[in-house]
Amino acid sequence: MPKTTICDLHCDTAINLADGKAIGGQKAKSHITLEKLKAGGVGLQVYACWVSPKYRHRKAWDRARQLIAAVKKEISDHPAELMLVSDKRSWQECRKGNKIGILLAVEGGHVLDGDISRLDSLYGQGVRILTLTWNNSNSFATSAYSVHKTGIDKGLTPLGRKLIARADKLGMHIDLSHSSEKTFWDVLETSRQSPLLSHSCVKFLNGHFRNASDRQIKAVSDKKGLIGINFCPAFLGSKHKPVSIESVADQFEYIKELAGTDILAIGSDFDGIRETPEGLDGPDKLPDLMDMLKSMGFSKKELDDIILNNAIRYFGWQ
Repeated sequence: MPKTTICDLHCDTAINLADGKAIGGQKAKSHITLEKLKAGGVGLQVYACWVSPKYRHRKAWDRARQLIAAVKKEISDHPAELMLVSDKRSWQECRKGNKIGILLAVEGGHVLDGDISRLDSLYGQGVRILTLTWNNSNSFATSAYSVHKTGIDKGLTPLGRKLIARADKLGMHIDLSHSSEKTFWDVLETSRQSPLLSHSCVKFLNGHFRNASDRQIKAVSDKKGLIGINFCPAFLGSKHKPVSIESVADQFEYIKELAGTDILAIGSDFDGIRETPEGLDGPDKLPDLMDMLKSMGFSKKELDDIILNNAIRYFGWQ
């Protein structure tokens, strides 16, 4: 791997793995492949196990377990190159072995089907991030998409507050990327953990309902949280046509000026987005993004923090 080590806080490649599409080998067709991860210098990749809302109740839980198993199988198929990481010890071991660390997340609290004890089960399987909602609201919280469609924002439910308390006790990070604004503020009020937006963008640059307001971004900074910039063209600004690598760089620059670089990270959403920004179609192009940020005046320390150090600090793996 290149000397530079990059962390990406979000991809949906687990779906491809569960559907039998390996990331290794010449036939790999995903945004993320083993060769592209190596070429881009990615040393830590969060694999989100996204469960479609079409899976309900027990089927949603079974699907989540299937996705987790698929990721673990891919790791076991490439033991010299990949390693499951879940804590400081395993991360340090991964670094010593010069491997790519894979950190598990589950996207969509509906997989728990209202059963908080399942959070413990996910933790036991190595999952360390739960995206509280996807586009669909659930028994714990309201999603941003639901508010966009209905105008009703109930925020965090009483059961959701219990879930947050359990997550705090376990050390399960709650990702608020798809959450409604009220859910966001309710979680910040309830949780002892720093907030995480693993794959989000700036509302000032694009008014999309999924994006974070200036007030939210400042709150993440105040609480020493983390925002991974999403590469989804629909979320990025419209200054550059077509949406390009420059559009992604604009997100970093805006947050730097608003709240500093300590909260910035990468959250590509590769394999979860249908289109990619021009010039940024896979992890092998991430060094090009870093070069662009450097040309915009980002210092070496700021870039080192963005690509890895901020995430390692957030996870407590320093």
